[in-house]
Amino acid sequence: MSRGNHGRFFIKSGTPRSSENSLSVSEKTPEISNKTLSAILSGLELYGENENDAASNKYRTTASPYDIVVRINNLLDLRTHGWEILLGQHTKSIKSTTKGTGENGASVINEQKEGVVVSVLGAYNRGKSFLLNQLCNVSLPTGTLVHTEGISITAGRQNYTNIVFLDTAGTDTPVRNDEIEYKRAREALLREVVLHLSTFIIIVVNRLRTTDQIYINQILKYYRNSPHKKTIIIVHNLLDVEKIPDVDKIISEEIQWIFGAVQQKTQLSINGCMKDIIYFTSKQFGGTDIRHYILGRSGSEADKLWNMQTIDGIMNFLQNTDNKRNLDLINDMITFINHKLSKLFVQNSTEQTPNLQLVQHNSKPFIVLSNRRDYEDLSQRPYELKLSEQLIYDDAGYFIRNESEYWQPRYNLYEDETKYLLVLELPGFEKGVLKPRISGNSITIENIRRDLNTSMNNPIIHQSDIPTGSFKLNISFQQAIEERFTAERNEGFINLTILKKRSTEYTEPV
Repeated sequence: MSRGNHGRFFIKSGTPRSSENSLSVSEKTPEISNKTLSAILSGLELYGENENDAASNKYRTTASPYDIVVRINNLLDLRTHGWEILLGQHTKSIKSTTKGTGENGASVINEQKEGVVVSVLGAYNRGKSFLLNQLCNVSLPTGTLVHTEGISITAGRQNYTNIVFLDTAGTDTPVRNDEIEYKRAREALLREVVLHLSTFIIIVVNRLRTTDQIYINQILKYYRNSPHKKTIIIVHNLLDVEKIPDVDKIISEEIQWIFGAVQQKTQLSINGCMKDIIYFTSKQFGGTDIRHYILGRSGSEADKLWNMQTIDGIMNFLQNTDNKRNLDLINDMITFINHKLSKLFVQNSTEQTPNLQLVQHNSKPFIVLSNRRDYEDLSQRPYELKLSEQLIYDDAGYFIRNESEYWQPRYNLYEDETKYLLVLELPGFEKGVLKPRISGNSITIENIRRDLNTSMNNPIIHQSDIPTGSFKLNISFQQAIEERFTAERNEGFINLTILKKRSTEYTEPV
């Protein structure tokens, strides 16, 4: 596979920077985004300030160009050794950001580094590794026999400053029959972790299939619940398409017609030359902005027209965004997973530790259950874990949705020339409890649905499909809306009629 000139720095205007593409990955290792990677390494408890630090040498290295790999390969591994953290071969030459000590002796990152965190998602065998190779200018292994482990983190090479890419495991490889549900839960967990950590989401598809549409829709629904702004990019990796007219036909039928996308063009200054970048934009699910980019078959005429401008366009977009987050990814990952553990597993009532929590081991490069953090031999005294039988997935089976702390009510949205009609499926709330808030051109409804069982203590649960706990629904409208709305309750449904007009902040009980 040709790697091309993907080491260039992309800017909208100003003085262009020279290419360093003539260097191989190993030759340009010292020029990896040191500050970005050092901020990520600061989250590793055993990583020292220099390559000779004994703690740093506790980590095994991975032969792949990934910088950090968290081997979340099996939920059952938490019974014993947990999830190993591997480092890239070059990583130990990078110094971690200095830590201080906060309250209760907790480590604190003194230099809080921010960056763009990009999750690359897609169904099996759509070309995620191929795209990562192009974006990162590395040589990740590709092919159907190569499987990514757990969550893999790669900092941008060369001049790709403050950009981090996340890749996840997720294949159709078989497992033992008694481990199928564990595998399903693990892959759902991985999706949720990387979506939580990321500021950008890239979804890779080939020729658009119904399964891809379902995948995209479920990602967008999940994204809609996120309290943090994220940006969606869909890369149409047309790996079997060689001719430009064939690409044009697919653009017309699959991008412009199905997504309602509109062609856009921008100019970049690259190495002193102006270059046109063509991409497409669409809106989905209440106004979510999506960018679409094209890749043709490697080495074809479609490749020559589309591939380089797509990589240039994506990297320029990422490089110039203000949508960033802190880079303490390892600790944020652990914190997020800890919120999920009580829903994933049945609690062991005989164990001294009442709540399942993950931590980094005190002396070994593993993420383990907190009651095992001091074990010298992690194979000893396995912790009894059993996957919860109450796990409920979304309609496509991609995300676990029975969390007590967060769920998503279903709704229908209609529109005519003068108003919107929002029909919410929200039984179980008394009149006056729900208080929709209108601000700008969006409406927000949030509350808590309590446990529906009020008469039985410690019941045997045979089915639990109705979600409880907190929910927050935010819906944006393409037009400005009136400050007031009318509400009607109809046998468990709530109908909100919202007039189209300029709005201000408004609250009214339902």
